[in-house]
Amino acid sequence: MKKSTKPTEHVLIKAYTKSDWPGVEFAIIQVTASWKALIKSRLQAISQFKADRDFNCLSFWDASISYYNSTDKGALVKEILSPNEDWAYVTSFHSEDRTFKDPINRLEAKQLLITKDGVARYKAYCKYTGIEIWTEELDLNKLFIQ
Repeated sequence: MKKSTKPTEHVLIKAYTKSDWPGVEFAIIQVTASWKALIKSRLQAISQFKADRDFNCLSFWDASISYYNSTDKGALVKEILSPNEDWAYVTSFHSEDRTFKDPINRLEAKQLLITKDGVARYKAYCKYTGIEIWTEELDLNKLFIQ
């Protein structure tokens, strides 16, 4: 997998959990044409809340993300992302995804939270333990500009 300077159908983003079990290092967001259209409609729906100081975010069910561990203990993320980056478009994901480890627990309740400014983050919960997994923030407006 390599970082791309041009938009691709895959975004690698840093991911975390407070637990070592199931460890998570990163996530891959599937950026398809239908996903982009859906996100644009969600951003448009959220825009009506821009003037509301008390508004935090809207939460959507969204399964366009998969969470992973790599076998190299974080070296892949460090190789692709510079220290000041939280996400990047990547290429060649499908040829390598079999080498990544899925979290041991099955994940459910995958959510996408979007603020009125278009900043988003994903979160999910492990089915049997309730452990929360989340990503870094992602400015959806910047994602569409690149």
